[in-house]
Amino acid sequence: MKVITVSIRRSLLSLLFLLGIVSSLRAQEFKFTTSVSSNRVALDEPFQIQFMLENGTNVTQFTPPNFNDFELLQGPNQMQGTSIVNGRRSDYIALIYLIRPKRVGNFTIPAAAARVNGDIVKSNPVTIEVLKGNNNAAAQQPQRQQVPANPFAGMGQHNAPNRQAEDMEGVLKNGEDINAKLKKNIFVKVDVDKTSLYEGEQLTATYKLYTRLPTNASVTKVPAFKGFSAKDIELPNPPQASEEMVNGIPYRVFVIRKTMLFPMQSGTLELDPVEVENHVRLVKLVKNGKRRDPMADIFNDPAFKDAFNDPFFDDIFNRPEVEYQDVPYKIQTAPVKVTVKPLPIDSRPASYNGAVGRFNMTATVDKNSLSTDDALTLKVTISGQGNVNLLNAPKVDIPASFDKYDPKVSDNIEKNSNPLSGSRTFEYVLMPVEAGEQTIPPVEFSYFDADSKTYKTVSSKPFAIHVTAGKQTKREKEDFSINKNAITNNSNGVLDWVKHNTYFITSIWFYLLLLLPLLALTGAWLFRRRLEYQQNNAAFLKHRYANKVALKRLELAARYLKEGKDKAFYEETSRAVWGYLSNKLHVPFADLSKQLIQDKLAQQQVSEQYTAELFDLLDNCEMALYTPNHNNSKMQGTYQQAVQVISKLEDELTRAKSAV
Repeated sequence: MKVITVSIRRSLLSLLFLLGIVSSLRAQEFKFTTSVSSNRVALDEPFQIQFMLENGTNVTQFTPPNFNDFELLQGPNQMQGTSIVNGRRSDYIALIYLIRPKRVGNFTIPAAAARVNGDIVKSNPVTIEVLKGNNNAAAQQPQRQQVPANPFAGMGQHNAPNRQAEDMEGVLKNGEDINAKLKKNIFVKVDVDKTSLYEGEQLTATYKLYTRLPTNASVTKVPAFKGFSAKDIELPNPPQASEEMVNGIPYRVFVIRKTMLFPMQSGTLELDPVEVENHVRLVKLVKNGKRRDPMADIFNDPAFKDAFNDPFFDDIFNRPEVEYQDVPYKIQTAPVKVTVKPLPIDSRPASYNGAVGRFNMTATVDKNSLSTDDALTLKVTISGQGNVNLLNAPKVDIPASFDKYDPKVSDNIEKNSNPLSGSRTFEYVLMPVEAGEQTIPPVEFSYFDADSKTYKTVSSKPFAIHVTAGKQTKREKEDFSINKNAITNNSNGVLDWVKHNTYFITSIWFYLLLLLPLLALTGAWLFRRRLEYQQNNAAFLKHRYANKVALKRLELAARYLKEGKDKAFYEETSRAVWGYLSNKLHVPFADLSKQLIQDKLAQQQVSEQYTAELFDLLDNCEMALYTPNHNNSKMQGTYQQAVQVISKLEDELTRAKSAV
């Protein structure tokens, strides 16, 4: 009997691996499939359903089916990666839910829908038979394992073992220290491409979340980047996971922020930490005391105990009850210090004005011949790599025969370029004031090349301009020399500015003064009515003005809502709320945190209900940035929620201020 049982287990293991290999070999063409860990389950027995898109390009939307007859326990957990089998590459995206049936019967889970390359595609529906829970349920299911129990087994040989290991890390064993488990399996850090650089030189900081556990993460504090000019690099939405090895252990890695920094001063500067709040869901396997494996004594054989003493296989054969424990876990990056060196002074050219990088310059004029009635445009374009967004206008020596105006500045920055690349154009409008042959000197531009640690100067050619006299010639100066001044004759008559004597009763001022008391009484009556209206409708007016404050701050978010830009909408909504809190509570934006906000609102005696609604709004915005599903109605609800939250806080803070 022992040999037979071992053979059964080995056969099941072989079957699982074979199914994974077969699924990987078939992942060469586009597929959208639905699979479940079991088509026959007992009542209240959890099982997994997986929706997998293989070789799909430009997946922009996923809509799960309605689980009307099932209870959603966990999900969606997303996995994305690439597998290479026999030299053939296959890309996949998988979303996994853990669900549990509510009643006995036969049920069909409808197909899921996704938008792939602009087209709507659907997966296959699946049928689930739900049986009454009893001790013989396992014996009634000879074909129970129709798909691998590990939902990632069909994704290819490269990622399946790592994902299986991650699933095992999510299981909380008896007596295991939760804090030690979290610290080992989830952390956040910042990578910088250099720790020593020159003032104005680019530094790229990448903030990454490493995890081997299922978690919902939200950024609760962003760095202030004091002493730097910062420009963020746009990240994919939804965030894409990659894989990195840390001390020989694979982790799923999410880039939560990537920023190009340009130090504005020399010395030792520090990158403030980023705080990330996680909600980690751990699985606890609880044995049912009434259920006993009849082959338990056989499988306790030492030869096979280590190979199968695993919660994964225990779940297959013994079907333990599953419990979940949600654990909050706040982490932050370690501060990073960088050394910023000052630029050399001895070799600095006179035309240098702060550019660091590698640049080219072109200077052109739109015309070489004009009249004094016309104007010409001198266009200077500086392009290259470096602090393009911080370039100052080059010094242009314009002759006194031209009137010069402040330049018009326009940028053309390459999107998501790293290092920062692009161009900045300065357009000078010049008005000639004298006719003749004029010369505009060459335009010089200097920059510091951090690679060679030297200053470099580029210059244009001089511009010869032919100016002719226009119709509106320059007016000569007044001549007050001898014989140019004339003396006027004396006048004996009454001058025009002398007023004639009249009776006051016949003047217009007399009648205006008569009307003045009547106007004063009318004004007092109107003022009293307005005061009574404000006293009777104080609550309405406060709410109205609070709504105006909210709508003013959320004006840009409303525009993103109409355009359907979900990421920009949630970012602007969150920024508006944090900005409102910074202004109302007199707290610098960089020092804001949920704990500080809670303390400040408590000091103002703001109701805890309003504080909870505020944090719920902020959590919704943070979670929406990591959710791949676009839902316009949800965005509309978030917008209304933001208006209501700011309006209520405005009322409460105004009340608290008046009470003082």
